[in-house]
Amino acid sequence: MYIDCHAHVFFSPFPTESVDMDLIGKMPTPTIDFINEMISNAKKKGVNYIIGVISNPKDFPRYQEQLERENIIHVIGISRNNALNDLSKMISLLKKEIEREKPHGIGEIGLDYSYGFEGLKENEKNVFKKRQQALFKSQITLAREIDIPIVVHAGYGTDRDIVEIIKQGKAQDVGGQIHGYMSKKELVSELIDMGFYFSFGYIHPKEEELQRVIEITPMEYLLTETDSPYHIMDSPKKFILPEDVVLVAEEIARLKGIKLEDFNKQIIRNARTLFRF
Repeated sequence: MYIDCHAHVFFSPFPTESVDMDLIGKMPTPTIDFINEMISNAKKKGVNYIIGVISNPKDFPRYQEQLERENIIHVIGISRNNALNDLSKMISLLKKEIEREKPHGIGEIGLDYSYGFEGLKENEKNVFKKRQQALFKSQITLAREIDIPIVVHAGYGTDRDIVEIIKQGKAQDVGGQIHGYMSKKELVSELIDMGFYFSFGYIHPKEEELQRVIEITPMEYLLTETDSPYHIMDSPKKFILPEDVVLVAEEIARLKGIKLEDFNKQIIRNARTLFRF
């Protein structure tokens, strides 16, 4: 039994100009037919649970659809990509969805000082960083108010700010998932000591520096994910889907030197502990 601990089951359409024409397989489209097929194919591979993340306010209307799905664990929040929009309005929209049904986590939230900074002047970069930080802090406060964990987008030049904001906001009181961590190993122990789990995807077992992060993460604080359907597999060259968490689990279990069955049992146990399902 597998679990994909981070996937965007209900996602925004891809801009066609951004898609590599060399890709094989179906183009992910946020239609009911594609979503049903994606979930069904994952289940056939033994993926019994998917942590479904909705992190774009434009997709909030689909939260109700996700709530109606079996074996989808619900996470909703506002990603750092939306930081230049009206903060109070976005938080108000998020609270309305949470009133519909309390999710298992707030996310994905966090910081990213690389994506979206191209071509910005220095003062514009500083404004963008400050707005991301304000959005992050607001959602930590909300998570603590309703006592649920956070799902954090970290790395990308943000490590120290992430840790400082977590400490200032006392996010360790609710804990959380460090999703798809793309950075060096220095802060791993510090975040684990605060009760945060590290979640690894398709790219992590393939890069030496990220392998080291996997190696130093205790099994009791490790999760597997796909971040699908946004990332690309190299062979075969296709969009990663929740079913591909099977490949992720196999690779990480091999790196950790653990039998796959025992590995999967621990991952399920970790996810249940964090997301309380």
